[in-house]
Amino acid sequence: MKPPEILFLAGGLIAFAAGSAAAFGAIRAGSDRFISAIRATAVLGACCFAALLTTVGAREGRFPVGSTFEAFVFLAAATSVAALLLDLWRRMPILLIATLPLSLLTALLALSLTLTPPPPPAPPDGANLSSVRIAVHVAGALASYAAFAMAFASGIVYLVSQRLLKKHGPSPVFGLMPPLETTARINVRSIAAGVVLLAIGLVVGYLYAREIYAGQRVWRLDPKVFLTTITVLAYAGVLGLSRRPRFKGRRTALASVAGFVLVLATFWANVFWSRFHSF
Repeated sequence: MKPPEILFLAGGLIAFAAGSAAAFGAIRAGSDRFISAIRATAVLGACCFAALLTTVGAREGRFPVGSTFEAFVFLAAATSVAALLLDLWRRMPILLIATLPLSLLTALLALSLTLTPPPPPAPPDGANLSSVRIAVHVAGALASYAAFAMAFASGIVYLVSQRLLKKHGPSPVFGLMPPLETTARINVRSIAAGVVLLAIGLVVGYLYAREIYAGQRVWRLDPKVFLTTITVLAYAGVLGLSRRPRFKGRRTALASVAGFVLVLATFWANVFWSRFHSF
């Protein structure tokens, strides 16, 4: 990494760490006096990571997300931006509070890959990693992971809020909580957005792989392809069940939290298992 890229990475990490600390302070105090600091650090962290990806892409003359490290950086920035936009639109600071630690964790995973970077898989003959189809494939998949991260965060918020309501006791956090119906609606819409985006990325990737690996079937058994297919089917199933009265609310929130394990598994497959994917 070049010195400016190291500075952008460090700036994003510091911003997300400061935002996570402010989020913890907001929960402890149960007030909105930390909200301005939380929003500012989310913006700063996202801008630093966006600048990092832009710099890397410009330097290497390619789409700026071409490795697992860059995918983690993108996911950290995209998740915080999505939470920030929802906060500004619906006045839901608790969603940003729940998301910033997740962005920090993702950023730390990106940092760990700079210390022991995995060898990138060799691209197949004839593959154009700067093509529009590759860009759609990667952007769709990564945007879907950000949507699923929002579903994870909103699911946590829903479960905590419902528990506080059942206790019927005063809690400093309760003043930051949105109505349950609002949280449930955001949870379902985040799942729906993730399913659509991942399906687009997956279909484009399938079609491109059939063209590049003509006559070969080995790519179909790639762990990344396998886990991504399971992920989109699992979330699509949750989305369908969320329309049933008995599955609405709590069970959908639980499923969106549990389902995020599949998203993490796809990134794990990038680093340790996949022969074809570096992102």
